[in-house]
Amino acid sequence: MSSSRLAHGALAIFALVGLVLEYLWALSQHPDRPLAQTAHYVSFFTIQSNTLILLAAIGMATGAGRLHRWASAPGTRAALTVYIVVVAAVFQALLAGHQKFDAVGWWGNLLAHQAVPGLWIVCWLWFGPHGGIDRAGPWRWLIYPLSYTGWTMTMGALSGWYPYFFLNPNRVGWGVAAYIAAIAALFLALGVGCRWIDGRLALRAAR
Repeated sequence: MSSSRLAHGALAIFALVGLVLEYLWALSQHPDRPLAQTAHYVSFFTIQSNTLILLAAIGMATGAGRLHRWASAPGTRAALTVYIVVVAAVFQALLAGHQKFDAVGWWGNLLAHQAVPGLWIVCWLWFGPHGGIDRAGPWRWLIYPLSYTGWTMTMGALSGWYPYFFLNPNRVGWGVAAYIAAIAALFLALGVGCRWIDGRLALRAAR
């Protein structure tokens, strides 16, 4: 088995354990409301992005099939890198220290916000394939986070619950627009940067 498949297999295990621990911690916060807590759990961009990383890692580890073809596409790998870097950066900048965790929550948080992002970045940089991402790629990669934001704002207005304080107009008012604009700019800047890095990695591999 290749080193790429082994590394991605290990990453898949870390991602799965992190997601399970995060879910157990979410359920423990309100054990009398499992359905509501499950709905809240899957509403976090962190959980969705880690799930995408899990699927991509499984696809790379299998080495064949439709999931592998999706996961091994340079555009897919670069887009997931952008998403998971934003997860780590936003957590460190805006969310770290605002919540107290028990042991389960602490380990889940460590895996989801630090270990999995770090391991994915290493795998993306170290293993191919790279190259062939067009200039529109970083703009296409905005579709998912912008769609997520629109859905979150709509559901928040209906239910009164928001997964992140900076998307809650009841807490930050019109500041929501500034947060959204800043994070969208971060997504785009990282997308442009990841496309450039991917191109340089492709050139190095070709040499």
